[in-house]
Amino acid sequence: MKKYSAIGAAVLLLLIGILCIRESSIDKADKDTIKIGVTMYNEFDPFTEKIRQNILDYLSEDAKELQLDVDCNVVYAGSNQLVQNDQVEDFIDKGYDVICVNLVDRTDASVIIETAKSADVPVIFFNREPVEDDLNRFDKLYYIGAKPEESGKLQGLLVRDALKSRFEEVDISGDGVIQYVMLEGEAGHQDSIIRSRVSVETIQVGGIRLERLGDEIANWDRQQAQTKITSLLQGYPRQIELIIANDDNMALGAVDALKSFGVQTMPLIVGVNGQEEAVELVGEGVMLGTVLNDANEKGRIIAKMALSLATTGQPPEDIFLAKGKYFYVPYKLIDRKNYSDFIEDSEAVAFP
Repeated sequence: MKKYSAIGAAVLLLLIGILCIRESSIDKADKDTIKIGVTMYNEFDPFTEKIRQNILDYLSEDAKELQLDVDCNVVYAGSNQLVQNDQVEDFIDKGYDVICVNLVDRTDASVIIETAKSADVPVIFFNREPVEDDLNRFDKLYYIGAKPEESGKLQGLLVRDALKSRFEEVDISGDGVIQYVMLEGEAGHQDSIIRSRVSVETIQVGGIRLERLGDEIANWDRQQAQTKITSLLQGYPRQIELIIANDDNMALGAVDALKSFGVQTMPLIVGVNGQEEAVELVGEGVMLGTVLNDANEKGRIIAKMALSLATTGQPPEDIFLAKGKYFYVPYKLIDRKNYSDFIEDSEAVAFP
């Protein structure tokens, strides 16, 4: 009996070992296919579209290096937070490993967070920063973006430095005050609020007197910005001396309006993001400058974070996260002295 018991125990252990090896092999095979979901707030924003493309490019490149198969699905929320909430729930129901979220409403992330927390799925928010209290509700929430106060300060410095040498040229009215228009991206959006305030404060710190002729919400949209500036030009056909736009898309809309209206002397115009068309206009002297919001670097970090979280459950060791959650990409100033460094094919554009 003892002999048979020993044989039975050995067989049982062998079977358990085979099952463990088989289960381990299945787990490894499953982990070789990474499922990453990306939900974008809308499909019409050129800057966020550039981030999306960079995420896909770097996921492909990094996955090849790591010998992983990556299934990345991108969906658009149509600027509707309820739709985005459903998209995240759908990703989780389908077993996605990591979800990347470009929030519709940065103040309304609670449904996404609770859904992810219940399923223990990491979420990388990007370019629209959730409220800090929300980000602290689950230990697998992260944010990749940039500090809006940096962009506002750089915009202000661009204007302040230009006015040191060109004040009389810009001050068309000759009243010693620079009349300006602010084009804001979105009502209640953190970047809009902070960027607008800091840019103006930075200019005023230099001792320059400003008078605001308009503060217009254009929702990061070129056509809306063109409409807003066209309307203002009807009331102030020659008085606008400075336009501060929260992003390049709206700055380009302002240029469209000024050209269509037949304005001969362009006001100073500054934007943010470093869109190539805006950079080219900086080279032409149509725009004073812009501030690079590095979509390439954001895409690279998001892709690297997503793959690491999917395969190890942890962020990459070589990426420093402030407070264990935040990664901020620094802004870079672009003016006429260095604009060619930021054009993909600088030889194709050679302005005097």
